[in-house]
Amino acid sequence: MNPKKIKINSAQSSQRTDKFLAGFYVKKSRASWQKKIKSEKVLINKKRVKPDYILKEGDEVEILSISQLPIATPYLKIGKIEIPQIEIIYEDDNVIVIDKPAGVLSQNAESSESPSVADFLVKYLPKIREIGQDEQRFGAVHRLDKDTSGVMVVAKNNNSFEFLKDQFKNRKTQKTYTTLVYGIISPKEGMINLKIGRSKTNPLMQTVINTKKKEAIKSREAVTVYKTIKTLKNYSLLEGSPKTGRMHQIRVHLKALGYPVVGDKKYFFRKYSKIEPKINRQFLHASKLEISLPNNTKTNFKSKLPKDLKKFLDKISMQ
Repeated sequence: MNPKKIKINSAQSSQRTDKFLAGFYVKKSRASWQKKIKSEKVLINKKRVKPDYILKEGDEVEILSISQLPIATPYLKIGKIEIPQIEIIYEDDNVIVIDKPAGVLSQNAESSESPSVADFLVKYLPKIREIGQDEQRFGAVHRLDKDTSGVMVVAKNNNSFEFLKDQFKNRKTQKTYTTLVYGIISPKEGMINLKIGRSKTNPLMQTVINTKKKEAIKSREAVTVYKTIKTLKNYSLLEGSPKTGRMHQIRVHLKALGYPVVGDKKYFFRKYSKIEPKINRQFLHASKLEISLPNNTKTNFKSKLPKDLKKFLDKISMQ
């Protein structure tokens, strides 16, 4: 256990302990610090305090259990990685709708120094650290995989968070992804209804429960509807709509059907690994999200196919 000590200067004084720590360490929410303080993982002058203790110049704040948290800076960076600016599709008093680029995590991860949507949001709206139930997500009510781009909605206050979360939980949203898969998919449209559970051989991966051997795996219902937009030589361009919200659902379901997502490095068949041209990430884009906003308006947010995916489509169209 390596304690971290902070000597409070005049500029840092006259504020609540929990508020100070949430501002000092960019990746931990105020609620998270309140829990740490109450569980005596934070001491001031070697003594237990309450989260609302007002700091004084000369106080010594000691954190007894802490992972290496990046200290907030005036720049939007984690280490040497600069977080890309993220386009805001829509914003009002209750929500922010963003167009997440590929390569950006939806939430912070202690095991990764990669940039995240959460880092962007904290820089854009610092008070968002207090929104939601997860100190790594800051108001986000759903996630996209790191290498999946597209529409994400974020709550700006806790009432909106609960309102939006209820829609995702009760399947009142309509999510549509644009994806390219290997092979000419058959049938051209349909429904994939296969339960999904965590793989026993690799806990970081999901698997469909489609054999007797897998029936012992703890699993949950998973339904994906898809339709073909266009067929190309050895490829199918699809629209996929997950009716349930399982991790990696579209990717796992399409591979189970025999048509893995192009560029997917986790769910693939070896026979496709040498096909040219290659793409640097999975061809999966959250292109539409239909959702009701807290002001009771039903809205359909859209995101255009990113340049890298469009460029890849153009390449294979010329084959």
